[in-house]
Amino acid sequence: MSCLKERFRMIDKKPVEFIQHVLSTIILDAVQFFPQNKKKIHSEAHGLIFGMNKEKSVECDYAFPIGSVQERNNVSVLPDTKVDQAVKSAKELFSTSNCIGTYHSHPYDEPFDEWADPSNADCGAAEYLNLPYFFIIAIARNGQKNQPLSLHYGESEAYEFSYNPNANGHDDPKIQPVNDQVSYIYGEFQKYTFTIRAYKNTGKSLIDVDLVSSEAELMMILNEENIKLEDISLQETYRLRKLEYNLRVENKEKGQKNLNYHLEKMK
Repeated sequence: MSCLKERFRMIDKKPVEFIQHVLSTIILDAVQFFPQNKKKIHSEAHGLIFGMNKEKSVECDYAFPIGSVQERNNVSVLPDTKVDQAVKSAKELFSTSNCIGTYHSHPYDEPFDEWADPSNADCGAAEYLNLPYFFIIAIARNGQKNQPLSLHYGESEAYEFSYNPNANGHDDPKIQPVNDQVSYIYGEFQKYTFTIRAYKNTGKSLIDVDLVSSEAELMMILNEENIKLEDISLQETYRLRKLEYNLRVENKEKGQKNLNYHLEKMK
């Protein structure tokens, strides 16, 4: 089997999906360590992602930000493995989902094309963290005025990223195209711009995989229908939960009728 065919085999075409409040939790955690009113604070966020492998998707149902780390600065975050393990064990006692990944932020002054790509240090960490997925949120506070939250899907070429022993941690790793397209999430919030990408950990490399979000799709639909969150009455907010549930990859096929029903009721 050729190297290219082997990389095709390793690509997981089942999308990774953020459900419930996973996406907004990650965004707010990245903002927490990069606040727009304190210019000297410019650090990377870190947390764990819990979920399960389902028929049509890898469903991520819970994000747990980790405040206690060994080291944190503007170019790296070094997790405390004992703290992470304690959180994993405690969460899995009370849930059917398992820890399936870790996320961290890449804070920058300005966005650029590859800003959510893994660094050489990220690829090195993949070998010892032994988690199926890595998520990176690249974030910049470069806006001139506050903007409401807007979320979008993007599509780009997929790559495989491997640790380069001859490069420094913050240099580029070894990069190989895999001749495929993957989806990612990008958006704006207040004065921030951000991009979130998902990577499958093979143990030797990180490979781009599709990332989707029922929470993001809910926000997109509300914007398209010109339904503002502040205009929804307290009695009608339960419909948001119904919409998000029916937008999940596992439920979309059966939930379209229910989705349309609740949308009409909210107009």
